[in-house]
Amino acid sequence: MRGQTGRMATALRVAALAFGFLALSAGGLQLWAYVATDRPRHLILGVFAVAVGGCVIAAVVSAIVAAVRNRPSD
Repeated sequence: MRGQTGRMATALRVAALAFGFLALSAGGLQLWAYVATDRPRHLILGVFAVAVGGCVIAAVVSAIVAAVRNRPSD
């Protein structure tokens, strides 16, 4: 049963990384739209999306580091 849990955790980490990079991309595009149009709505959405993406990626990296540290030595 432990193998299935490990695979699920890996799948969730991959999905979280994909979401994080998607949020960073969307935030970058919103910031680009702000530069092009000078509408503050794009700035607000862009900063929020970049913050969410950065936090998600930081959480995934932290979870991976914790999993590697807590891995039982064979």
